[in-house]
Amino acid sequence: MARDVSVPQRVALVGGSGFVGSNLALALAQSSDFDPFVLDTTDEKLALRFASEAPCAFRRCDVLQDTDVLEEAVQEADIVVNLVSHVLPKTFLDNPLGVIDVTLHGSMNVINAAVRNKTRLIHFSTSEVYGKTGGSEAPFSEDHSDCTLGPIDNHRWIYSTSKQLLDRIIHAHGLAGDLDYAIVRPFNFVGPLMDWLGDDADDVPRVFASFLNALLQERPMQLVDGGKSRRCFTYIEDATSALVHIMREPERARNQIFNIGNPANETTIAELAELMRGIYRQETGAGAQVTIEPVASEEFYGAGYEDCDRRMPDIGKIQSLGWTPQTGLQETFERSIRYCIDNAAALGAASVKAPV
Repeated sequence: MARDVSVPQRVALVGGSGFVGSNLALALAQSSDFDPFVLDTTDEKLALRFASEAPCAFRRCDVLQDTDVLEEAVQEADIVVNLVSHVLPKTFLDNPLGVIDVTLHGSMNVINAAVRNKTRLIHFSTSEVYGKTGGSEAPFSEDHSDCTLGPIDNHRWIYSTSKQLLDRIIHAHGLAGDLDYAIVRPFNFVGPLMDWLGDDADDVPRVFASFLNALLQERPMQLVDGGKSRRCFTYIEDATSALVHIMREPERARNQIFNIGNPANETTIAELAELMRGIYRQETGAGAQVTIEPVASEEFYGAGYEDCDRRMPDIGKIQSLGWTPQTGLQETFERSIRYCIDNAAALGAASVKAPV
């Protein structure tokens, strides 16, 4: 029986009160085609994102403990989006078992519920599944690139391993004919609510918040191993637009993997530090005295860290659904930094130089 297209699709965003989930919830709520609701352990970022917008329903749910709440949500949803994971590299080193518990076991609860209820699944994987392969291996193809990881004692790869196993389990369910899915692999999304700021922020946040905290607090911006690694940064509104395209194309997206990224926004981390310092000076008149200094990865993250020298996506598959990224590198970071400055108190920043 064909779905009534006049009725908005119910979308359960599991783990949806984080950076990506809160921005995706807003994008879906602004469309008449979707009716999103969020399951998570906290609604702090969701509340900030919807502060001046239409509210989005929230249900408190720990996917490891509240399996009855999760089951009920998946039963009533047309689409379930799995955003459950630990995403900070420092956590991969400090608490690898916690990463496995949340990322792997928590996600398996979501996947199994989708299989039982025959609910369409959109699963967030990661560009980290491509592992150490870089340089001449880029751009990465969802269907052809190898996924090569480091040795076991470099437990930085615990997250990548968890996500790659989930991709393979989901693919196997597709082969068995009991799951309709799409897997997405994000490439360095950036934008509002990416990380908390200030002294109460996570111990070692991702690069954007790490650099911005340094600028806000007028201390050195630290370049891990000199900042030679290359990344492609994607503005979050472009990313959520890509996800909406996938949701609206159930037949063409069925049982496919999609890279979501912006190859045109490739930069080294050292170049990114210079870019962010320049934008911050432009926005606030401050930051000129902030230095950019190299730091060894073992000193910054701890033992067991390893990285990929380049991570660039092939986005041909998602472009075939009619999507292409719109936001250039400069604008991506101008908008992201401006949001943090304008919302510094809510994001927990200890101090911010007032814009001039």
